[in-house]
Amino acid sequence: MIQETSLWTEEFHITSLLVNPMGRLGLYGTLNLIQETAWMHAEKLGFGMREMEKEGLYWVLTRQTLQMKKWPAFGEKIRIQTWLRPPEGAFVAREFALTNTQGEDIGFCATSWLALDRENKKILPVQNLRDWQHLTSPRATGLETEKIPVEGAYDKLAKYRVRNSDLDINQHVNNTKYAQWILDAIPYELHKTLRLNSYAVNFLAETHLGDEVVIERQCNSPTVETASQGKTAYRGVRAADGKILFTALLEWEKR
Repeated sequence: MIQETSLWTEEFHITSLLVNPMGRLGLYGTLNLIQETAWMHAEKLGFGMREMEKEGLYWVLTRQTLQMKKWPAFGEKIRIQTWLRPPEGAFVAREFALTNTQGEDIGFCATSWLALDRENKKILPVQNLRDWQHLTSPRATGLETEKIPVEGAYDKLAKYRVRNSDLDINQHVNNTKYAQWILDAIPYELHKTLRLNSYAVNFLAETHLGDEVVIERQCNSPTVETASQGKTAYRGVRAADGKILFTALLEWEKR
């Protein structure tokens, strides 16, 4: 397939390995497919993992917002298209559009990235990394990678220890694992009665092998018993020092 450099498309078949217990591609599976699409495009543009490693650098995902109109079912095929927006300050924005085989938009995603030095973890000015003029697209989803507040009272839901299988190639916890931890902390009955419409996350600190991470839910979040729809805030806290590692916001409605 010949593709325009600034736009990249991957097609995925929703197999049994990707669906959740409801028989649909869920949040965790969707985030993995989005990550794969971004990885392949970055490789094509010449600043994927291997090239960045040669330069002593790596990419860090700092914020992400996903909105889904429809969650595809087992057996369906979807296309994910991605492109880069012009850099703003130290950040590079990457956006995504998810469509089904009929060409219907089923979801959009916006992400924000930083380039870090592998040795000293310093942020690199992205304007100096590449000539972005021919690598970016004017296309925009209209999504914002919003800042999610960390203030307020939270209830503890679950605790997880970072395992070997949680790590990515940079020896950090894969960004999709944070969503999986939240999903695992939510009672199974709610997975059957609620529909997730959007997911937003801010990554605030690195998480490493052996860390114990406590998943907490904001106390004033609307409850299923009293609301037909709402937004629920979560955060992950390192048990050893109380450091807030990430914040997340899930928007839902009753099925």
